[in-house]
Amino acid sequence: MDKENNRIDIIQLANYVRPEVKETSNKEFVMNGEKNSFYSYVIDRYNGSPTNRAIIDSYAKYIYGKGLTSRQRSVKPIQFAQVLQKISKKDLRNICQDYATFSEASMECIYKNGVLQKIKHVAKNFILPNKMNEKGDIERYWYSMDFNEPRKYKPVPIDAWVNGKKNGSYIKIISSYQLGKSYFTDPDYMAGLPYAELEEEIANYCIKHIKNGLSLGHIINMNQGLPPSEEVRQDVKRAFKRDAQGSNNAGNTFINWNESKDTGITIEAIEVANIHEQYNFLTTESTQKLLISHKVTNPILFGIKTDTGLGNNANEMQVAFESLMTYVIQPKQEIILDNLIEIFNDAGLAIDLDFIPLVAPVDIDVDVKLSKEEKSNDPIIADWLIELGEEISDEWELIDEVEQKGKPILNETALNLAKTFSSFPNVKSEQDTSLFKIRYSYEGSENPEREFCSKMVKANKVYRKEDIELAETKIVNAGLGLNGADTYSIWLYKGGVNCKHFWQRKIYLRKGNNSISVNEARKMILELDPADRPMARWQENDPLVAQPAQESNNNFRAN
Repeated sequence: MDKENNRIDIIQLANYVRPEVKETSNKEFVMNGEKNSFYSYVIDRYNGSPTNRAIIDSYAKYIYGKGLTSRQRSVKPIQFAQVLQKISKKDLRNICQDYATFSEASMECIYKNGVLQKIKHVAKNFILPNKMNEKGDIERYWYSMDFNEPRKYKPVPIDAWVNGKKNGSYIKIISSYQLGKSYFTDPDYMAGLPYAELEEEIANYCIKHIKNGLSLGHIINMNQGLPPSEEVRQDVKRAFKRDAQGSNNAGNTFINWNESKDTGITIEAIEVANIHEQYNFLTTESTQKLLISHKVTNPILFGIKTDTGLGNNANEMQVAFESLMTYVIQPKQEIILDNLIEIFNDAGLAIDLDFIPLVAPVDIDVDVKLSKEEKSNDPIIADWLIELGEEISDEWELIDEVEQKGKPILNETALNLAKTFSSFPNVKSEQDTSLFKIRYSYEGSENPEREFCSKMVKANKVYRKEDIELAETKIVNAGLGLNGADTYSIWLYKGGVNCKHFWQRKIYLRKGNNSISVNEARKMILELDPADRPMARWQENDPLVAQPAQESNNNFRAN
């Protein structure tokens, strides 16, 4: 409104400006937006929007599932065990979190003399690409905790990962192709970012709106006539806008320039009766747009209740979960796995990989009893351990067997079974000599409920002490360890909480030797009295495994 003696200016306080994703090349490295601001923008939308964060965190968990597995774990147990040693669960989880957030992730691959040692997660917002060479390839990346403060956090160049023999550290980027993108990949939910910001601003605005007496805004009556020039008028507008900008200053401010006998300045509040309906609309709109941008099949899967008409009964949730896994999660998993497989193949570990999927929320059983998922679990370490097991040949004769209580501590010489036979060429265990072999068999219930126990019993093999100890670092029965841990002592707890099995120590003597007979060896074993020979700790009992798990002695229970 602009008349001869009256003029109204409107100061708009809440304009959304999309951050620019700028591929600059004025430095050796390329910024992701002006001053590398886009990563910070995405992180702010993650921290500020509850809906956005709930979906991203859930996607990261769905992608990781229960960790890595392989369809070839039975035929390539050693290779798979090495894969699990090269990348930790923590690093893999962080990679999945970054990918769910940025649709990108970065890994540091560490080599020594051409051998892959470790794959470590590196925060994607700390990594920027070098300018492309004339062929369009990125030959190196740069690492810094803050590229805007190069003196404090000096950028460090790290070569890009390529096939071939390597030594040192290399960066490999996990990302999918996007049309028109050369250096960076936008988040899959890019179109939802403004609505994540809107959700933040609504919260701030509502709080300030309440504090401001539920006022929509104000009219400032400048009753001193129009300013002498347009420049003065704009200066006043800028001053008001500077001090009142943002959702923390709820509502628009109107400056009403007019001539009046009363030269004072008055301020009038603008009241709107149905403002709550506008808030409800904006809140619903931002949530719906975020769900669409993330391709959410049913918000109930993320703890979000909406009026979309989607049901929350078990069948509908199961269908929604399966659809989400098939069309949203699995494509993300495949991109991560393809990159991991490429690295491991280059390292000589040619093996297929997959993620162990989570079960649908409606199927989760929090009771200590075995759930359907646990009973049908196909543990990878059973196959791996069985592959390392032995079937004792006719060359050896069993001379002693006893239930192993606790972890075996002593080696064969401590048992005094081979005083003069310490020189032997092919030792397979620290407890072996040229005449004696000590192995352990998996014994107990003949009708095991768990797949790990079932496979171990049916295999009917014996195992070295070292093999069983190594298995302690791997997942046997996920969630059945102490306080729900995935790994635990196989020596002490076998198949996990409430397991009815035990390790039986077996001592074999080489047949036809000219040094000691079977009877002499058995006599030596019987003469090993723990009271007289403190070193013979193999006789000690461990209270956790001295008897099968029962209600009275179940010291090891899952939460």
